[in-house]
Amino acid sequence: MFLYFPGNYMWSLAVLRSLAAGGIFGEIDWICQHLKEAAKQGGRGDIDAWVDAWTKLGDQVYGIGAAAAKRGHTETAVGAFQRAAVYYQWAEGFLVPSDRRAPVIFDKHLDAFANFARLHTPTIEIIDIPFENSHLKTYFVPAKGVNGRAPAVVLSGGFDGTKEEMCFVATALSVRGVHCIAVDQPGQGATLRINGLPARHDSEVAATVVFDWLARRPEVDPKRIGIIAASLGGYYAPRAAAFEKRFKACVAWCVIYDYHAVWLRRLDFPPGKAIVMKSNAPFGTVAEQALGIFGAKTWEEALKTLEKFKLDGVAEKIECDLLVVHGSEDRQTPVEGAERLYREAGSKRKEIWIRTPAEGGAAHVSLDRPEPDGSLICDWMADRLRAD
Repeated sequence: MFLYFPGNYMWSLAVLRSLAAGGIFGEIDWICQHLKEAAKQGGRGDIDAWVDAWTKLGDQVYGIGAAAAKRGHTETAVGAFQRAAVYYQWAEGFLVPSDRRAPVIFDKHLDAFANFARLHTPTIEIIDIPFENSHLKTYFVPAKGVNGRAPAVVLSGGFDGTKEEMCFVATALSVRGVHCIAVDQPGQGATLRINGLPARHDSEVAATVVFDWLARRPEVDPKRIGIIAASLGGYYAPRAAAFEKRFKACVAWCVIYDYHAVWLRRLDFPPGKAIVMKSNAPFGTVAEQALGIFGAKTWEEALKTLEKFKLDGVAEKIECDLLVVHGSEDRQTPVEGAERLYREAGSKRKEIWIRTPAEGGAAHVSLDRPEPDGSLICDWMADRLRAD
């Protein structure tokens, strides 16, 4: 995997995720080339320097979008607002939840994406779906060029991901004639930060609520709904498909079979001292962000929650068509989990793609080469949803 910041996996992963989500390398390099020394400071780099640089980039690109929109240059505005949303996401991405800057920058992130959604063709709907005593934050991206009812996909990202980050998949499905609803699950994005809903193991609960909402849409064929998710979504999506039998197809883009075991490898257990994250652990965010996602105050409490994040005894319940995509060199989640899910899944029609360095896509969620996997996954899902 390309490390823009050698020795700093967390920052380098953020660069790759920004590029996959629609960022432009020249813009990112323009700001990050001044962070090379900051990346070496402390165990995780100088976070304040990172926040300042990425906020500056977000503000500049947002300004380009606002000026273009005012002049009626919609195409320029759409691209700029979408990229600004990406950059603001990473300006906020490493801040602890209690940092006063976090909600301000996250609001900028949402505002930039809302402008992108409003100007995008077709218009992307911003929807709060009632969920228990709160709401799930979602975007509905309509299919292009369809008449009558069409297939649809429920889409989500990973542990510290957002629905905005996954929008490139939603738009790719749209041009294939497939509706898509991108969701911040409990523990993700705005559903966590605004509505305060932490991560939970029973992903089928939220998935069923979203499925029901989609099935009521007059433009959606309720018999042709699939689910795609990446990273920790590679636990959430298979779990949801195992218990919500109406899903016709499922894609796990990177599989997490046992999340408790993953975290045991990431943490230090010094005798008589508090558990802490290893400074060199291959992971995408800081410890305080992780605890906030779990709704926990200590790692002991978080690990107790994580005991339920396992597909053991669940995978065999999956009946829908299944695609497993995983990188052989994934440093965050071992490939053995993907192979185990594939073996144990009860699906009659299932495939597994293990990407190697020779072909690219061998890193976490294919981030060393997100194409062609992104397109191939969308092709697979569109084909499966249209099949009898």
